[in-house]
Amino acid sequence: MHGRVKVKTTEQQEKEKKIERDAKLAAYRKAMGVLLSRRAEGKLDDQQLVISGQVLQGNPDISTLWNIRKEILLHYINLGTQKEKDVGEGEKGQEEVDCGKEENVPMHDQDEMLSSELDLTQQCLIANPKSYGAWHHRTWCLEHMINPDWSRELALCRKFLKLDERNFHCWDYRKWVADKAGVKPQQELEFTLEKIEENFSNYSAWHYRSKLLPLLNPDTSSIQEDQVHKELDLVQNAAFTDPADSSAWFYHTWLLGQESEGLKIVFCMVEDGWLTVSLTSPVPRAHLVVKVDGLQVELDWQAGQAEQQGNRFLTLWKAKLISSPDSCLEISISNSSVTFSIRGGERQIERGEGWKSQENRFVNKPNFKTNNILKQALGNCEDLLELEPDSKWTLYTKVLILLNLDSRETHEEIISCLKSLREIDFMRRNFYADLELRLTMEFKIESGNINASDLFPDKYHAQYLPALTQKINK
Repeated sequence: MHGRVKVKTTEQQEKEKKIERDAKLAAYRKAMGVLLSRRAEGKLDDQQLVISGQVLQGNPDISTLWNIRKEILLHYINLGTQKEKDVGEGEKGQEEVDCGKEENVPMHDQDEMLSSELDLTQQCLIANPKSYGAWHHRTWCLEHMINPDWSRELALCRKFLKLDERNFHCWDYRKWVADKAGVKPQQELEFTLEKIEENFSNYSAWHYRSKLLPLLNPDTSSIQEDQVHKELDLVQNAAFTDPADSSAWFYHTWLLGQESEGLKIVFCMVEDGWLTVSLTSPVPRAHLVVKVDGLQVELDWQAGQAEQQGNRFLTLWKAKLISSPDSCLEISISNSSVTFSIRGGERQIERGEGWKSQENRFVNKPNFKTNNILKQALGNCEDLLELEPDSKWTLYTKVLILLNLDSRETHEEIISCLKSLREIDFMRRNFYADLELRLTMEFKIESGNINASDLFPDKYHAQYLPALTQKINK
């Protein structure tokens, strides 16, 4: 009928799309052929830049083309540097510098040339905001600029994160730009809060926040307690807004795991002329310092367990010790040390600060203020579990809160929760079983009723094994 638009059939549309794809493929192959052949001939000129730029705007993920552009740009930069050097030495300037090729290459202003590259990468990122190649090339250009405009880059990040607040490529780029621009961690922390408030389900913003918090207090190894309390309040609001979303729960898990123990000596043992040193964290042998009667001695350290031979970082080291009875032995590492007198002929074990007991636990009890905050968080978890008893994130967070409140008093409840998690989250049942095994070992070690048979050499806390083969001398 006249005046009516003819509707194309699916078959017609597919045929037209195929024709269009074939034309694009032919153009791509032709362009790549020209670029690679000219590269093989050593061509480093504007024509290469023009052709590669056209192809990249269609597909910015061809790393070879970005590398071709880098080669040309470096060539132009080096020519400019050489000309400045020649002029500085009193040589006559030229409008064009012979580059040793068939043609002369015009000079380029370094920052102006690289600024054009930034424009190209921005066009590519508009087409594909998650292009590794485009983001990496942008970083490279800024590193080679004399006066990069960091405020422009921060504005660009804000623009792209407004389009997609979870674009982790842009978040990684922003971290780098903020560092170069000298943006204070507190300012970036406020920016992450802004993005989190726009959308709680923002893994990248939470992750960036976890990297920024330790920078607020660079002189300490942990986040200030008041800041942790604020973060717990923030993350609970997010988690309970959408209990099924894992981003806030991951951050909550990270917060509860912040109190990590520093490097300490668990025990030192002398037996049959051998010195064994057990540590809370793996270290290289060179970090161990041994003094006999006040004089430092060099020992030939080897792995405390045969199956760990060849490992550079271990929690259990042993060495042949040459000393006389009644010698004073001092073993130190970092800020932890053990000093004792050798009793001739006896198997002797001396506990260090890292030895765990009911008073010195793997997870020590919090102070009064933190205890109240954790109890409030626990109450929130229990309220939510009443509504959604199969919420794995809520139940797992409850385990972590109980562990931080009082790992010994709540031990049975923790184990019960882990058994429930093995049923609720069946795909990760081995993870929960492994965690149950570790916590059970720690409970027994703290209680002082663990045997060597309770430990596994390839599992947790195997550094206690040598001390458990017989009763410890106190």
